[in-house]
Order: sequence, then C-alpha cells, then structure tokens
Amino acid sequence: MRHACKMLAAIWLSILPYTASAIPSLYVDIANEHNIPAKVLYGLALTESQKKLTNGSVRPWPWTLNVKGKAYFYPNSHQACQALTGFLRQTQIVDIGLTQQNWRYQGGHFDSPCEVLEPKANLTHAARLLNQGYRVHGTWLGAAGWFHRPAGGDIAERYKTNFVNNYRAIRYE
Repeated sequence: MRHACKMLAAIWLSILPYTASAIPSLYVDIANEHNIPAKVLYGLALTESQKKLTNGSVRPWPWTLNVKGKAYFYPNSHQACQALTGFLRQTQIVDIGLTQQNWRYQGGHFDSPCEVLEPKANLTHAARLLNQGYRVHGTWLGAAGWFHRPAGGDIAERYKTNFVNNYRAIRYE
C-alpha cells in the first residue's frame, strides 16, 4: 500500500506544470521562529510572487511588484526599489516582494517601502500575518486565504485553490 501511495505521489508530481524544489533555509528559519510549517510559508510566497526561471524551475521572486493587477519582475532590489518609488507617487496600492505585502495596508509595519523588498523582513511580516489568520480560522489553509483577503469571499476561495496547488508542488530534496 505504501509503495502504491508513493507511486501515485510520483505520478502526481510529474504532471504538475512546474516543480518547486527544496525550501530555502531562510523560509525554514523564519517558519520555525514563528511556529509555522515551512511548506506553508514557502507555498504562500510561491502563490504570491512566483516566477519561472530560465532553468525551468519556479521560485518566489523577491523583487516583484504588483500594481493594479499587473505584475512586474525586476532583476535586483535596486531596480525594484526605483520602480516602487515611482509607482508610489501614483498610488499607495502596490503589492511588494516575496509575499506581496500591500503598502497601503501593511506599510506601517516597515521603516520604508524598499525594506519590504528585503526577503527576511517580508517573510517575517508574512509569518506574523499567517499566525493571525491561523488564530482566526484554525487551519493553515484558512490562514492563507485570510492572508490574501481577510474579508473572505470568492476571492479568498480562489486564492486558497491556487495556494493548495502551489503547496502540493513543493517537494523536499
């Protein structure tokens, strides 16, 4: 029976549209610090800022911005910070970094907009928010939906579906 389950898991992983490989240590460290499963934190970042790399793998991308529903990926923090500064002259509704922290709602938790592009600061705040969502919903799936849309509804439900797909794609190497 265990062999059959492993085979089914291998087949399932082979048909996924991409492979998210081992969870980087920063995610593991921050997740452990905040008593969150590392796979949940990494799955959240994948759902928020995934980028397909030239080698075919998919990873959360730290220098991602989303403005009015359009994602922008930058090659480094300097270019992302410059773009962020420009966008913030037009609107406060900008999602920033690995976990797409919305500046309008979460900006008060950071010293500057460009700090949100720093992976450790971004993931640490996301971990705090996931814990809040977990207290509200009692499950990590509920916490992920709450993270994206505290008001819930169809948007949170669609997000949870995307989160589950990304979560399942994560494998430990």
